Amino acid sequence: MQPVGPYRFTEALGVCQVGTAWWAIDGQDRLVTVAVLDGAAAADQPWREAFANAANAMALTPGGQRYVNADFAAAKPWVAYPSEEGMGAQRLFQTLGMDLHPAESEAEVLVPESGTVAGPPQPVSGVPTSGTPNPTSGAPLPWAMHAAVPHQVSSPPQQMSPAPQQVSPAPLPEQPRPASVPPQDPLAAPARRITPSQPPRRRTGLWIGVAALVLVVLAGAGVLAVLASSGDKEEPQNIASTSSAPPLLPTTPPESPGLEPPKLGAWPTQWPKFKERDTVRTLNLDGLGFPVKMPTTWQCALAERAEGFVKYQCGTSATGLQAVGGEVIVRNCPQPCNGQWQQAMRGVEEAWGAQWIRSGEYASYAEKILDVDGGQRHGLVVVAYFRSGENGALDRQLVIRMTSPVPEAYQLRRFANYIRDVVIF
Repeated sequence: MQPVGPYRFTEALGVCQVGTAWWAIDGQDRLVTVAVLDGAAAADQPWREAFANAANAMALTPGGQRYVNADFAAAKPWVAYPSEEGMGAQRLFQTLGMDLHPAESEAEVLVPESGTVAGPPQPVSGVPTSGTPNPTSGAPLPWAMHAAVPHQVSSPPQQMSPAPQQVSPAPLPEQPRPASVPPQDPLAAPARRITPSQPPRRRTGLWIGVAALVLVVLAGAGVLAVLASSGDKEEPQNIASTSSAPPLLPTTPPESPGLEPPKLGAWPTQWPKFKERDTVRTLNLDGLGFPVKMPTTWQCALAERAEGFVKYQCGTSATGLQAVGGEVIVRNCPQPCNGQWQQAMRGVEEAWGAQWIRSGEYASYAEKILDVDGGQRHGLVVVAYFRSGENGALDRQLVIRMTSPVPEAYQLRRFANYIRDVVIF
């Protein structure tokens, strides 16, 4: 699909019956998510009105989400949202009662260009709306709305048109949640870059249940250890200080986790470091807890944030096989952040099936040459644990997962070397 408006599309976030959510980059290389009304819905006036009304209602409703640009009069109406404020494109389709599906299933779920299309969800509040269509049949729609906007919206954001109408969005979550299809790299081309063999159908529910069970067991073991160590001491122990809720981990299993157990090794001394003549800049990104030095050709954009969790996408603005960069993630590690927690948290990270190499007591890394779209790329992933407070306790996990053209592998290693020196792991 060609870019819409002033944006360059990089990767499909997901699709639904009436449209597509995209990762995109604006003219200043800032990351955004864009919701595009597709198929027969784009030619259906009631759906076009519902799409515009939902975007304007989200922008003006407390707890909603603002957009930075839109064109409701385009052949395929679209709305762009800043990525640092969450997955706005996904939330817009959810407001319309649509759940996003993986981009690979686009041909199965998108409404065709020709033929009929079911009408948009009906408002359930008593405030009338103009131009709201009736469904084409009496059967209930599978994506029917469940809640109404508490008041009628009177005006849209200044740069947008037409005027908003009353809509009935689904309840918006209070905290950001992972997208239906987590992007491998928002700086990449729309086509899938890494093409592994066809995986079996994922049993996501089972994976989440098993992961939750393992984490709860580990948390319980930490509490029991504290109780056992208290012995016959008269003063009670502070159990809350040595245990915490399970960390926010990926909700789906990795396609190719790293090979366990890690091989004994050391941090590579031959990896390059930033030098005085290098053109670099240093950023203090909210939530990481440490400064980030990178080449001036790199940018970092907030991808996700929640309690005890933050993820940034960092790298160049190049796409496809020429892109350099990937993810930088920091999340809480429950107390005590022992070997069991570290292994369990490392085991849910994507590592392309490479062998983990232990580079110290609290860090492991893996590298692999990846076959991507008929070419090769270098992959590097680092998982480490560090101390963020003055009490000296391990309490944070750091994940760096990046790819580059094979000749540019030094950029990934240089970046990882700097982070290791700053964080000290």
